[in-house]
Amino acid sequence: MDKSTTSFDNIYYKMLMQGKSLFSSDQALLTTPSTKKLVVKYASSMEEYKRAFVKSIIKMSSISGNGNEVRLNCRRVR
Repeated sequence: MDKSTTSFDNIYYKMLMQGKSLFSSDQALLTTPSTKKLVVKYASSMEEYKRAFVKSIIKMSSISGNGNEVRLNCRRVR
């Protein structure tokens, strides 16, 4: 389990590299060359992880739903 739950860091990826994941789906990231490359990259560089995280958050902020539901409150369905 990640002991740094209150800080923004790349410990998740470092733990994956050590085989210490909670779910087999997480550990499966190391079975495909393209996703393993990302795990290694993010485990070894906090800056690379931050850069990718920011880029993904910006990309998600532009999701419009294209006529589908985008929930403002995830606990409630319209």
